[in-house]
Amino acid sequence: MAAAWQEALFQRRYLGVQLGLEAVRAAYVALGSPGAGIPAIHVVGTNGKGSTAAMCAQALRHGRKVGLYTSPHLHRIGERIRVDGAAIADDVVQGLVDRVLAIDETRLPRPLTFFEILTLAALLHFEAAGVDVMVLECGLGGRLDATRVANFTVTLFVPIDLDHTAYLGPDVTAIAGEKAAVMEDGAEAISAPQQPEAAAVLQVFALRFGVALRFVEPLAHAPGGLPGDHQRINAALALAGAQALDPEVTAADLDGVRWPGRLERVALGGGHLLLDVAHNPHGVAALVRYLWARPTRRAVLFGCLADKDAPSMLAQLATLGAPLWLTTPPGGGYRLDAPPGARSFSDPDDPELRAAIDDLLAAGGELVICGSHHLVGHLRAALLGAEADARWLGDPLARG
Repeated sequence: MAAAWQEALFQRRYLGVQLGLEAVRAAYVALGSPGAGIPAIHVVGTNGKGSTAAMCAQALRHGRKVGLYTSPHLHRIGERIRVDGAAIADDVVQGLVDRVLAIDETRLPRPLTFFEILTLAALLHFEAAGVDVMVLECGLGGRLDATRVANFTVTLFVPIDLDHTAYLGPDVTAIAGEKAAVMEDGAEAISAPQQPEAAAVLQVFALRFGVALRFVEPLAHAPGGLPGDHQRINAALALAGAQALDPEVTAADLDGVRWPGRLERVALGGGHLLLDVAHNPHGVAALVRYLWARPTRRAVLFGCLADKDAPSMLAQLATLGAPLWLTTPPGGGYRLDAPPGARSFSDPDDPELRAAIDDLLAAGGELVICGSHHLVGHLRAALLGAEADARWLGDPLARG
């Protein structure tokens, strides 16, 4: 059962997405503008933000104390706020949240949202911990994202694609505009290779705000610790971002990164789990390419939230020719219309699903669990138990 402070924090999720920076900026000033003088890297875009941020933090940790803020978490809130790879403890999160909520919110334009509170908590913690550099992953969009209260030295744009269309716009051009608008802050901008329409938008905004913008090319190899050809792009971007602060950083400094839930393969019960939080068509395409290159006996378990393009993702997963299992993610998922041949389960704890998982693993098969962070995190904890925390906590960026 969640503690009272956690319940109070999660209640803020019912506020939904509140677009606008007036409230969080006022709260930031009321807290004393924590972290204002610390060099910071902003990671913006659609797919690969967490991996890129983790690699960037890893590369900069040599001789520095690095703060890393990401979202969402897989198992507990403290995973979002890390110093030198270590997730902060729940009691530390509680103290930070209490400090933020001690602000007189009647003086703000509106109450703070869940994400705004945690963003401010991260900045408070990084300042108190005396970090030398911060790496912050942008949340839903860019232009109106709470992370913009920080003062950034460089902005990294991961590949931009369709996601959160209800908030960001119906096409890649509109979504790119929401994300490119962070260039108003004046930080140097570095981008991964983009679709032509996204690249054009980034170039227009760079000219508008007088920001230096350049594009990187994929590295020859993905860094040790993060499999998948798409990580060559994320690694190139992370390396460029780290080198913007320290030109002596090399590609070798990216090695050793572990990022749970990103093509994470774990031996279990005679077989393997492969956990990946691909939850939009672009992310699922990268997952499918990886699986095609590694043929084996497998089943694919998928579930997503109601605002996602489920038909497109299911169509891509179906090309693998593997048994497709569907379920509803805990806390906000929805029941998918099962395509022909797919098998549906009521929820992740369905006894029939657990029996099917046990049978597959006992026969030496591989279960791919993909889609919502809620689904991957829930089953990762349920199936790995204490090992799930052990693989995440301690120093996840160094050993996983």
